[in-house]
Amino acid sequence: MEVKAYLYPNPFLNGTTLTNVWGDRFKMENRPFLELEFFKLPRGKYEVEILYPIYLKKKFETTSSYTSLSIFSESFGDPKLSETEMRISGKGIKKKFTLPLPVHKISGKVKDFCGNPFPCYLWATREHDEKFKSIVKADENGRFVFYYPEGKEIRLFVDDESYSTKTLECWIMANTLKSDVKLNPKVGDFELYDLRVWFSTGLCYFFFVPASLPLILKERKSGWKKRFPPILTDKDRIEIRIDNRKVNIKEFVEVPTSYGKKYYPSYVGVAEFKSEGKSPTIVNVKVDCSEKGRGEAWYIHYF
Repeated sequence: MEVKAYLYPNPFLNGTTLTNVWGDRFKMENRPFLELEFFKLPRGKYEVEILYPIYLKKKFETTSSYTSLSIFSESFGDPKLSETEMRISGKGIKKKFTLPLPVHKISGKVKDFCGNPFPCYLWATREHDEKFKSIVKADENGRFVFYYPEGKEIRLFVDDESYSTKTLECWIMANTLKSDVKLNPKVGDFELYDLRVWFSTGLCYFFFVPASLPLILKERKSGWKKRFPPILTDKDRIEIRIDNRKVNIKEFVEVPTSYGKKYYPSYVGVAEFKSEGKSPTIVNVKVDCSEKGRGEAWYIHYF
């Protein structure tokens, strides 16, 4: 049996409800919590006792070799909390654990593409878990601090209350955070979804799935009967910066992506970059096209 713990210490938030162009609604609420993951725990009923930094009990049942449990408390709202103590009992098992809780922060200032401060929400999501929430709200000047545990993939959505009616998301992605990071994202009406970045000798590869609000609104006016996917070319002012240095794109190609039974374009680019092994290496990919929109995404890479 193995147990891991992850701390999500972003403060209590009772925000507004975001409604996107398709009518989906998302309440911007946050409570600090501790996530426990149990591996190879025999099926059955158990009780977990949190012994530090707060005492509480919670019963749960596991039906597979993996179980995730979220425990909410204001006591988990301290990003300096370095460890937790817990005990699990049941099915002939009674074990105590002391588990580390490494947490790092992403901080900066959000702006729009005209350079204006952009008050917004920053929301960590999981692709197959709509119930998962870790959310902060930037101030009126767009300044934010977002905490996230080391060891978990991060997919950080950035947008305001006009969600997908006037703007689309800016995404910040990383396989994990291993350090504090400062960056200043911009939000526009174009989205580079699911940005992925990897490196080879002298080259940087990047992948994303595009979305264009001007084209989405065009689809909506047609009653969703016609599709206008954003087809990009290397003439659409695509730019990649690595550690704030613009690099030359050698190749940019469309690759097919399937969502259900529908074809959707995505793109792979190759840029020249001689890596010095610096960690983290911050990659910013931007599209600036008058017809299709303006947007960007960020990737935090550790060698």
